[in-house]
Amino acid sequence: MPPRRWIAAAARARHYHRLVLRLAVALFAAQAGFHGFTASLPVALARAGFGDAEIGFVVGTAALVQMPAALVAGMAIDRFGGLRLFVTGAVAYALGAIIVLAAGVEASTPLAVLLSVRLLQGIGIAIVIPAALALVPALVAPQRQGFGLAFMGSAHNLTMGVLPPISLAILAAWTMRGVAAFVLVSIAVGVVLAVGIAGRLAASARVGSGKGGATIAGITAPPAVRRFGLLYRASWTSPLVLTVLFAAHWGAIVAFLPQRAEAAGADIGLFFAADAFAIFASRVPTGWLADRVPTRWLLLVGVVITIAALALLLPRPTTELLVLSGIGTGIGGGFVVSPLLLEFARRSGPAERGSAFALFSVAFAAALSIGSIGGAPLVERAGFEITLVVGMVGLALAGILAAADRSMRPRRGPLEPHEALVGPAVDSPGMVELPPG
Repeated sequence: MPPRRWIAAAARARHYHRLVLRLAVALFAAQAGFHGFTASLPVALARAGFGDAEIGFVVGTAALVQMPAALVAGMAIDRFGGLRLFVTGAVAYALGAIIVLAAGVEASTPLAVLLSVRLLQGIGIAIVIPAALALVPALVAPQRQGFGLAFMGSAHNLTMGVLPPISLAILAAWTMRGVAAFVLVSIAVGVVLAVGIAGRLAASARVGSGKGGATIAGITAPPAVRRFGLLYRASWTSPLVLTVLFAAHWGAIVAFLPQRAEAAGADIGLFFAADAFAIFASRVPTGWLADRVPTRWLLLVGVVITIAALALLLPRPTTELLVLSGIGTGIGGGFVVSPLLLEFARRSGPAERGSAFALFSVAFAAALSIGSIGGAPLVERAGFEITLVVGMVGLALAGILAAADRSMRPRRGPLEPHEALVGPAVDSPGMVELPPG
């Protein structure tokens, strides 16, 4: 390549790297619409006199709504582009925060109002995360997709670390109305940054429109065909099941650990901060490893670390144990989520990545629903510790599946396409057209 073309290529790379960084900051700011309430809402509900079952139902509603919303979001991302849907999800976050600002979270607050807030937050996260992730493969080279996806995910994880302690501090100084006001400002910043990116990306960074196939390592996969239903590749099943088995414990932690820690005098905000900063610090390194190390080995390491970290939550919580456990769950999450995201990217083409990442969001939401709504009666009857042990069993099953799954065996190189992209994409065992609804 002549020097002049080298300079031009380097300039284009710097341009898109700046766009990735800006999109990551926008994601960080917008995700306040969800994680600004992760720790503060359960605590506020407990202080207002709501029981564990009610808290689990309210908190888990977001994940329950996230599942059908993500299916619609995936198709919309494929058709209209990630940035438009990103802004749409941020608007849903803002509407939820406005309701909290108006109604507050008190003993007299109707349950229907609280459920509407979580409904909007579930819609928001169903759209925002897949939209941001679906843009990444258009902005990085194929051999750096693991790194790029991990970098984008780290922005989300950083929000999980920064927002819970800030929101709890605001709640202590004011009320949930103060938390909502802070969240609205953060969402506005995210929308402004996202709109600024939209004008620069133009058509080149827009995720596939559903016309034409993916070209990877010189192999062109058939185009994704979508009529009235959702496109689904059989090769997505294994990472989806692994996501559910791995993340189910987190639903129980989010719904029931904050009030348990507060009752014991431990600082739950530091747990979420430790978890988020640990996964933030580990996401980029694990993304780099995911481009080079077989997925199964990274998953096994992540599962073992997470089980060990959850064991620290079985005794009566103290701030020190919460911090150590948060560090462990964060590192374990980094070893699991980064390679799973790369698996979805490798097993899908540009015209269907919105659906692929949306289904990842669905699987994660299903796991949170299992842990929060499904775990509520178990917490009531057997206690938080038994519920956590059940989550640890799910993690062990995830490790067994990862070890036995031949589809996650090593490949010759980062540019080699997954077998799901080679051969017919429609009317074959590897592709199923799901009916509407």
